[in-house]
Amino acid sequence: MESKKIVCPNCHGTLEVTNPKQEPLLMIKCPNPACGAKLRIRFDTGETVLAPKNTPKVPGYLTWQGQIFELKKGKNTLGRNSSKHESLIEFTTDDKSVSRTHCLIEVVEIKDGRIKAIVSDIRTPEKIDKMPTKVGSLSLAKEDQIVLADGDLIHMGHQTIQYHQKAIEE
Repeated sequence: MESKKIVCPNCHGTLEVTNPKQEPLLMIKCPNPACGAKLRIRFDTGETVLAPKNTPKVPGYLTWQGQIFELKKGKNTLGRNSSKHESLIEFTTDDKSVSRTHCLIEVVEIKDGRIKAIVSDIRTPEKIDKMPTKVGSLSLAKEDQIVLADGDLIHMGHQTIQYHQKAIEE
């Protein structure tokens, strides 16, 4: 059984690490309660580094009628296809209840590294009052914003788009 003294690159505390299975790479959690960093230790080279966070930084994607539309970090405008290409994500539909710039999904990274997608209706108040964008059964008024969860259904006019907060399966 191999044993090694290492220094945590996060809290700089000295640790005694045992490698019972003689593996070349070992993943541990720093035992210092104030730290708790995930560490990757290479027993063959002696290198100790912080392990990457498990939380995926995936902006997510939308599905509509069998089509997939990837979201980007930042502002993603959604709307009906137009020759002027007014929206970043355009749906080819004859449904005039979907505006050319209908709603906005803003994808932001929050402090802990996770991704949050926030939807809002960006049409005029008159159009919103006539047929509001909905997330599930919740209607969006002019200044409303809703944080999307994986699987949420977004209703734009007579069209339904589904939000997915994970990587596209290949």
